[in-house]
Amino acid sequence: MNRREEIAYLRQAALEGQREAQYDLACAYADGNGVPKNQRTAFRWFLKAAELEDAEAMTAVGYCLLNGEGVDPDEDQAVAWLRRAKEAGSADADRYLTGCLIYGQGMPQDLAKGMAEAERLFGLTRDPEYAYLLACAYGDLHEDSAGAREWHAQAAELGHDESMVWMGYYCRFGIGMPRSLKRAFEWYKRAADAGNDAGMENLAVCYQHGEGVVQDLERAYEYRNQAAQLGHPVSKRWLSKHLIHGVGVDPDPVQGVIMLEELAQSDGTACMMLGELFYYGEGVDTDLERAIGWFEKAADAQVPEAWTFLGTLAWHGEGQAKDPAKAERYYELAADAGEPQAIFNLSYLFDERGESEKALASLEKAAAMGHGAAACQLAKRSITGLGMPKDAVR
Repeated sequence: MNRREEIAYLRQAALEGQREAQYDLACAYADGNGVPKNQRTAFRWFLKAAELEDAEAMTAVGYCLLNGEGVDPDEDQAVAWLRRAKEAGSADADRYLTGCLIYGQGMPQDLAKGMAEAERLFGLTRDPEYAYLLACAYGDLHEDSAGAREWHAQAAELGHDESMVWMGYYCRFGIGMPRSLKRAFEWYKRAADAGNDAGMENLAVCYQHGEGVVQDLERAYEYRNQAAQLGHPVSKRWLSKHLIHGVGVDPDPVQGVIMLEELAQSDGTACMMLGELFYYGEGVDTDLERAIGWFEKAADAQVPEAWTFLGTLAWHGEGQAKDPAKAERYYELAADAGEPQAIFNLSYLFDERGESEKALASLEKAAAMGHGAAACQLAKRSITGLGMPKDAVR
């Protein structure tokens, strides 16, 4: 029996009221396995099976309601279904309820009680999901990075793919442990082998830059393509760059731009990337009008770098009359969002108006955020005294 025949059999059995078939059909729609992926259809079949007292279906209904998958989120209803599932013997429901207690979803938050319960259940079951839940709670709610690392390490060793990605991150940047690109690569590889899209994307980065492994651009493209197929948004963007520039694959700028334009329908960063492509002529002919159009779409999507770029275009009068006031408005928007380049650019604008103290404050702020050019400008001013208050001591 092929998959199409299996789905036909499941659908007929589900329509006849067999709850196991209803649950399996719901899973097929949730995963896109043999049918087009459709979360709303999946939820409807989960609900039918749940109403027939299927414990796993009740758990799935609770999860969908908790996360808004295929249905509008409703934490109170989610908890009600999860409690029914727990009473019916679902271990997954017990874990979700523990998470609800920790985060205060559908019930009053009790962080201490929730974490104690998670630790107790982890000790009983050695379920890596409990270790991952504790790691997230330490990181999100306690802001205890050491505690988060400890629990991510336990979860990763027990096979939790998300925690493997976190361990790769800790090793890559030496957070709470000696920096080791080789160990980071190994963790990302384990996560990727487990089917984790973020693991695949990070593995692609390792191969692209030769971090912890010999550089291999073709492998970078392959892993990025796998991650993109699983829906990883960063991988989709980078995959378009691979195609446009021919990195690890034969160049295909037309397909790369088409891919970015599809992403740009719902992704402000993709709009920003398209603006830069047409502005700099990367793989396409330069087209200032199209570039500005994409920058404006990115700005509408609240991408701070787009405001900075539009500010610079207005300042220099590219594609429009020179307009310092308009430039300042864009820079201020980006600066308020914490964009260091915009803060740095404001220093030039203030200098042109003779507002040296405001210029200096902008330079100091940008430099404190790690902006190299701002730090250099501060050093020059300290040496020459130009643009510094007369009583300044540096």
